[in-house]
Amino acid sequence: MHKRIFKRLKNYDDVKKYFENEIKDEKASEVVKEILFEEEDSAFKLIEEEDKIRFIKFYRSGSCELCYEEYVDETKEKLESWKQKAPDFRDSSLFLEIIFEVREK
Repeated sequence: MHKRIFKRLKNYDDVKKYFENEIKDEKASEVVKEILFEEEDSAFKLIEEEDKIRFIKFYRSGSCELCYEEYVDETKEKLESWKQKAPDFRDSSLFLEIIFEVREK
């Protein structure tokens, strides 16, 4: 079962600070900044690490909601399939899901 977090934050700067101070993952922060400050609706990144692969997805869901999903495969078996098609919430490798409700940009 994955970890699901709900956060209510004031604005996009607070979301950025949350990732910098709580998540502390530079790769995730890069993806988050694309959505917060470059007016994209979604961004994702496939990250190959020594012992696992990660797929990070961050997107807008409605006018006041942002969603972050992180998928982790420690077997590295999903690398090719994730290159072809992004995983979704039904994928058993979903590791972390954060849903942000933001009052203003």
